[in-house]
Amino acid sequence: MSGKVNITTLADDQAGDGLIAQHGLSLWIEVFGHRIHFDTGQGNAIEYNAIKLGIDLSNTDALVISHGHYDHTGGLAAGR
Repeated sequence: MSGKVNITTLADDQAGDGLIAQHGLSLWIEVFGHRIHFDTGQGNAIEYNAIKLGIDLSNTDALVISHGHYDHTGGLAAGR
C-alpha cells in the first residue's frame, strides 16, 4: 500500500517564522485520508500555530498521546 504522508509540527522547542515555540511536542499527521493529532504539547501554542498553518483541529480523526507528561498532554485540558 502506498500513500503520501504529511507531518506538520504544531509545537516543539523551535518554531518557524511567526509561530510559537514551546517545550514539548504536537504533530499533525495526514495519511491515507486520515488526520491524526499526535500529542498536544503544553497547550498554549497548538491552537495558534494550527490557525497560522491553515489546519482545522476540529477535523481530527484520531488523537494519539505518546505518554502522560505535561508537555505532551497539556492541550487536553483546554479541550483540544
